[in-house]
Amino acid sequence: MKPFVSRAVAALIGAAMALGAVPASPARAQVAATPALPADAQAAGIMCFYAAVLAGRGQTEAVAEATWFLFDAARRVTSDTPETFVEKVEELVGLTPPNLETLATDAPQLLPLCAARYPLISSKRTITLPADPFTRDMQCYALTGYMAGVAESELEDSGESPFGKRMTALADRLSARLTPERYIEKGHTDEASIQRLFALSLRDISPVGNLMSILTACEAAAG
Repeated sequence: MKPFVSRAVAALIGAAMALGAVPASPARAQVAATPALPADAQAAGIMCFYAAVLAGRGQTEAVAEATWFLFDAARRVTSDTPETFVEKVEELVGLTPPNLETLATDAPQLLPLCAARYPLISSKRTITLPADPFTRDMQCYALTGYMAGVAESELEDSGESPFGKRMTALADRLSARLTPERYIEKGHTDEASIQRLFALSLRDISPVGNLMSILTACEAAAG
C-alpha cells in the first residue's frame, strides 16, 4: 500500500510558510484577517488540513491528526468506488489549497472554523472501535500502517521519530494478530482482496473520530 505523498505536502507547507513571512500588502492583510471556509467540502477539507499542519509547525503528529480532513473529504466522494479511497487521499494531497497565498496567516483563524464544521475531529470525543475483533484489528492496522507512512515521509526523519517508532511497534502487534487464518476465515484469500479490505477499513475511519485518539484506543485494544 503506497504511503502518504509527502513531497506535495512539504512543498506546499514550505510555500505557505515563506509567504507568511513576507509582509502582506494592506489588501492582502485585510483578506487574511477574515478567512472563511468555502462551501465546497473538498476545498474546505484541504484548507483545514493545511491550516492544522501549519498550526502544528509541520510536526509528524500534527500531520497525522490533520489527515482526518483528507480522509473525510475522500470518503465523501468514494462511496461508489471505496477501493479507490487511498488513491483519492493522495490526489487531494496534491491539490493546492485555495488560500495558499494567505494560508500561513489564515491558519490560526481557520482552526476554530474547521473545528465547528467538523466536530468529529475533536480529541475530546469518546472513541468507539468496532465490536467485531477482526474488523477492529483490521481498522486499527490500516490506520497504523498509513500513519507509519506519514512518519516515514520527508517531513521528519523516521529513524528519530518517536511517533514513527510508536506506529511501528503497534503495527507489529496488530500484524501478529492478523494471521492468514483470520483473513481466510473472513473470505480474503488473495493479496488483491486484502488490499481492498485495507482501503475499505481506512475509508471507514473518519466517522469514528480524531485519528490520534483512535490510535490510542487501538493501542489499548491491542494490549
